Amino acid sequence: MVAGAPSLLTVRSVRSVFPPALTRRLARRRFAPSSPSSRSLHMTAPVLVSSKPTPSVVPPPTALSALLSRLSLPPSTTLHSALVACLTHPSYISDLEDTPSSSSETTENNELLSTLGNSLLGLFASEHLSTLYPLLPTFALQNAITAFVGPAALLSVARELGVSAQGGGNSPLPGYGAGSQSAGVSVRWSRTSMMEKAWKDRRENDVAKGPEKVPVGRRFEKFVSTIATKDNNGEDAGAISGDRRNGKREGFESVVASTVRAFVGLIYQEQGIHAARAFVHAHFLSRSLDLSTLFSFKNPMHVLTSVISTHLSSAGVPASSNAGIIESRLLASTGIASQSPLFLIGLFLPSGIKLAEGHGSSKAMAEHRAAVNALLSLYLVRGDQELAVMLGGSEGKGLGTKIGEYGEGLPTSAHELKLLSGGKVSSGDTEGEFQGLAWGGREAIAESSGVRRKI
Repeated sequence: MVAGAPSLLTVRSVRSVFPPALTRRLARRRFAPSSPSSRSLHMTAPVLVSSKPTPSVVPPPTALSALLSRLSLPPSTTLHSALVACLTHPSYISDLEDTPSSSSETTENNELLSTLGNSLLGLFASEHLSTLYPLLPTFALQNAITAFVGPAALLSVARELGVSAQGGGNSPLPGYGAGSQSAGVSVRWSRTSMMEKAWKDRRENDVAKGPEKVPVGRRFEKFVSTIATKDNNGEDAGAISGDRRNGKREGFESVVASTVRAFVGLIYQEQGIHAARAFVHAHFLSRSLDLSTLFSFKNPMHVLTSVISTHLSSAGVPASSNAGIIESRLLASTGIASQSPLFLIGLFLPSGIKLAEGHGSSKAMAEHRAAVNALLSLYLVRGDQELAVMLGGSEGKGLGTKIGEYGEGLPTSAHELKLLSGGKVSSGDTEGEFQGLAWGGREAIAESSGVRRKI
């Protein structure tokens, strides 16, 4: 018998046990010539390596140039490094310091530019709203600024600019998912580093406050607060540890918001204050906001009386003249004898001037709504109208000025392109001619969002 040839006895014994097709496959596999590349049936399966390269943390140059164009900046490669710094959160740099293999990565982050952009956003929003609504109370003005340039607005603008539009998939990098909706320029950040920093800050605060407090359930907090009040005379009332007491933990939304703030700081750094103001007006202050939702009056008649007295005293009317007494009159009513009556109340001054009117199912409700309408009609008077000069009387300088589409006519428009020149503050040609608002800053009681404050 020739060596290496299949034995007839072996083949016949196999055929007698297995079906013919399986017998032929076993015989072919058993007596096949061995080769170095062949492997047994019980070997471990090879590891399949994807041919798709790992996505880079730094966006490609084309994406950076497109983002610069959307920011109204020249799409030059010289600005790519500054834009990458705007897209880098300080938490990402903290992780790089702990990783020895990433020494070649840049260590620039957006902390300084984000702080600069935050100040510029507050400046542009406050001057725009205070000029557009010169009689707006302080607390309502703060709420309006938060609504226009707050974290929610920053996140919305980031989506419009194409920053960190996350999609599906299991990739840990923002914007690099396996789904079809993945798009946008990614923001470099580290959740682990941010959680460690938040834990250290909480730990330091807890040590400074005293002994560590034991976390309790929400339904038992009132009992803990009561006990702490009795033991420490109110000093430690409500001092319960946890993220819910110390504020919301910083997450992905705040990271994207800091990136947009850094964009504003970068525009100011490269093109000056006028370009930064135009960008903020085009992307933030051009949005529609119902300012009446910022108010929540508990006793509007008391607030209205105080505001009317302040206006009359500033106009030179003596307080002893009783010109600020508000009189409510029933203008109309229907269905008084039914289950759903309706009353219409008007508020008048002794001179016969009607302040406002309101309706309701009772006289008290109608009077309440009339007072709210009177306050809103007074607080939300626009200062860019020609007749607004009459509001301030002889002191109404600055009222009635027109505001351009990108903030022309505002106080910052009177400055030079660069505020600093040779280490000194430079003044523009129109800066000395600008007359600021003389209205506002009066002592008047105002209620906004359920809180009574003095303006």
